[in-house]
Amino acid sequence: MTPDELKKLIDGNRPSNIRYYDQKAYKIGVNAAIYQYPAHEAPDNRVPVPFVRRAIKLAKGYFAKVGNITYTSPDEWFEENLSDTYDKNNEEMQTACMFEDGLAYGEAWELHWFDKETGFHFTIIPVDQCIPIWSDDIIPELIGFIWHRKAGDIERATFYDAIGYTEFVKEKDDWKENTEKSGLHLYGRVPVLRATIDRDGRNLFDHCLPLMDFYDKMASMVANEHEKFAESILLLRDAIDGVTKDESGLTAVDKVNLWRIMDKLGDNVASAAAYLERNVNDTFIQNTLDRLERLIYEMLCLFNPNDDAFATASGIAQAYKLLGFELAVADMESYFSQFLQARIKLIANHKSGRVKKPEEADFVTIHYARNLPFDIERMATVATILSGGKQVVSRET
Repeated sequence: MTPDELKKLIDGNRPSNIRYYDQKAYKIGVNAAIYQYPAHEAPDNRVPVPFVRRAIKLAKGYFAKVGNITYTSPDEWFEENLSDTYDKNNEEMQTACMFEDGLAYGEAWELHWFDKETGFHFTIIPVDQCIPIWSDDIIPELIGFIWHRKAGDIERATFYDAIGYTEFVKEKDDWKENTEKSGLHLYGRVPVLRATIDRDGRNLFDHCLPLMDFYDKMASMVANEHEKFAESILLLRDAIDGVTKDESGLTAVDKVNLWRIMDKLGDNVASAAAYLERNVNDTFIQNTLDRLERLIYEMLCLFNPNDDAFATASGIAQAYKLLGFELAVADMESYFSQFLQARIKLIANHKSGRVKKPEEADFVTIHYARNLPFDIERMATVATILSGGKQVVSRET
């Protein structure tokens, strides 16, 4: 990798980061669409409803919560060779965060390195700092990787290939190689892993953005209408002095604006003062928002925990309502599993010889649990029926 090749790749990657920043905005709940319109006269409320943030947290907790993913292998090979490395790198939290990035951006990246003193290490690289280089084979292979980042005024880039790594530092407009931080890594392949949740590298929510953007516009419109109602024009039968000021420097009009109190308007106040306001059909707005909310959850293949029909249903009914979500998560699991298996093999095949019998990495079994609602009362009833009288099944079953 020459400095000129590096510069060309970094410059060519900048447009792809624009989408990353939009997706990150939705991920943290600051939805991007309603902030793209220019400001106008008040009221100009922008109300983002963080559907994406909630969807990501629910999917992450359902599938990749700490403790949901475990590993076993014959003759306790995994426990003897990789368990300490996984504990040292806080693997459960790291895996959960990788899955979260996959939900938000469609992919997540993990960098591995080895230290003679402390052993194996791995950590997540932010998606906007990643520039993968793929082969043009029918099944593309990662043949290079650039980790590009900026800290303060210093811009750095590290290039990885199957043999080693080379660090570059940007000085003015030119990239210079830093030989002191370059060397070999002994992994036998690019020491960076990619995790996805979809065949095409898509995220959880992009297909629902038009629905969510329209919901945000509706919610913002309602907020603006409420503010306009508070600022409705007051119609008066009799004029109020807006010129003469008292000892506090306030006119009669100022006092009405401040305290919303009027006197000396006679007995029939309704005919003396009234608000000029626009009649908004709140039922139409509520029905529209409810329909949009339902569609958003359905198109995300996600359940709505606040839906009364879900929250008050039995465990069996909830399980059926979770069927679409479970099928979607099962599909994500099949792609995410490839990353988890690749992580095991990458560490096991390191040329340092720290891992004994690296071929045993092929026999590690990954177990997935789910945070499912259970109807304990119904389960107890079924157990009682099956274990009573004729003893249909064993006590253990």
